[in-house]
Amino acid sequence: IEWSPRMNVSELGSNYVMTVEIPGVHVNDIRVEVDDRKLTVMAKHSTECWKVAGCSNGSISAYHRREYGGEPYQIVWTLPTNVDKDTISAEFLNGLLQIIIPKL
Repeated sequence: IEWSPRMNVSELGSNYVMTVEIPGVHVNDIRVEVDDRKLTVMAKHSTECWKVAGCSNGSISAYHRREYGGEPYQIVWTLPTNVDKDTISAEFLNGLLQIIIPKL
């Protein structure tokens, strides 16, 4: 089963608000696209390694269990017909991506 991030979509005043939980992802590894009636979020987990005593930068981990990381992933949400797709904005903070989708 392909991993998919958890997300909430709510209405707040004159906006739809999408919040996507994507910890372990660097802001430069996130892409948000709006195409016709679809909003797509694409991301990949960071490949940066923690500094561990006795290990070199070229060391490869032997996983005993792996539940995240690896392949890039995406989520697609069909936009309602009453949105202004030209003014959609996004902000990423502390592992949460918040996308503001203004209504017409």
